[in-house]
Amino acid sequence: MRKTVLITGASTGMGEAATFEYAARDWNVVATMRDTTKANPAFTELGNVLVTRLDVTDIAGIERAVKEAVDHFGAIDALVNAAGYGQLGAVEEISPHQLRDQFETNVVGLVQVIQAVLPHMRERGSGHILNIGSMGGHVSLPTMAVYCASKSAVQNLTEGLAKEVGPLGIHVTLVEPAGYDTSFATNSKLPATSIPAYASAYAAMAEFSDESARGDLVKSMAAVADITGVDEPPLHLAVATYGLTMVRGRFAELMDEYARWEQVTAGTD
Repeated sequence: MRKTVLITGASTGMGEAATFEYAARDWNVVATMRDTTKANPAFTELGNVLVTRLDVTDIAGIERAVKEAVDHFGAIDALVNAAGYGQLGAVEEISPHQLRDQFETNVVGLVQVIQAVLPHMRERGSGHILNIGSMGGHVSLPTMAVYCASKSAVQNLTEGLAKEVGPLGIHVTLVEPAGYDTSFATNSKLPATSIPAYASAYAAMAEFSDESARGDLVKSMAAVADITGVDEPPLHLAVATYGLTMVRGRFAELMDEYARWEQVTAGTD
């Protein structure tokens, strides 16, 4: 019997690539997006793909999409939370509205979809939730601090969720990609204001982007599809080696910093 996966943000990037990978593995796929007119036309050629509207900031719409998925395919065995976008800009340049919108989509929206799907998984005593995080959740970057902060929140939510639902038979995985040649940059939002003093921060980010390797989107989503529903999936899955190298370096720096100041820390006991 075919298993069913619901994917958010399936109109572009990782969500779109994941749709093709799960379909190729004979999964039923519920490919959701805010605007269904932007669905890849090739989806219609796949007999096991249902395209439907889902805006992660609309609770009623989420519930409708989940009900449609269950009514159409009978169950939801896996959830891939790929919806999200990047808010660019130095922290001082970001408006409160932009800050709230970033977390409303990348964090609150992700949780709302999980909350809508979990009752079905709990009832069946099985399921797999895969949240698309980012290596930026470990290593914050200049002019992307707000986006990285949202992905750090996704990381902590995922780790806590795994402890809550593991005893119920539900697996959870945090997928941690680095950079890809996708529409992420063009879909990202510019800051509310521009402050010339942060020109060096933008230059540093541009240099980092130029020097960074790029992951293979298709291979990455193939790996995600391959580990979905296995008996013991990882809690953390890094996709793209250069991102993992970057995080290892960050952890080493963090431990060195703690060690340098440990005498002060000990004085606070």
